[in-house]
Amino acid sequence: MVDYTDWSPEVTEAIRRQHEMDRADAGPKAPVSSFRYRGVQIESRWAVLAELETMRRIIDAMPELMARRLEAIWCDSNAGSCYTFSVRSNLWVPELRWAISDAVIEANGGHNGIMIEAGGGNGCDIDPNWGEAF
Repeated sequence: MVDYTDWSPEVTEAIRRQHEMDRADAGPKAPVSSFRYRGVQIESRWAVLAELETMRRIIDAMPELMARRLEAIWCDSNAGSCYTFSVRSNLWVPELRWAISDAVIEANGGHNGIMIEAGGGNGCDIDPNWGEAF
């Protein structure tokens, strides 16, 4: 069972305004939030143009045979530089993790976290990486 909280109209309006400000602060918007590029569905939560362009650069930065293994990339505009990659059924290989990580760093300079979804329990998470030495 899910518990619901009733908020006053003032609180509801304040949350809506904050959401709209966050969305506006994310940058210029594209006319669509998703499209297929080189066979990979790319999507930005808030249709942020820079995120869609970055995801195109990520695909371009990947070796062709690795990029073809991807079904989709989603960028969470709310979190910023957080990506979810979906791998086509039965096309996971361990090297894909590094191909994705390297391509994101090349295309964007780094990321705030990557989740890779793949069948058979083969997906993984990649910790944030902005190329800083520890």
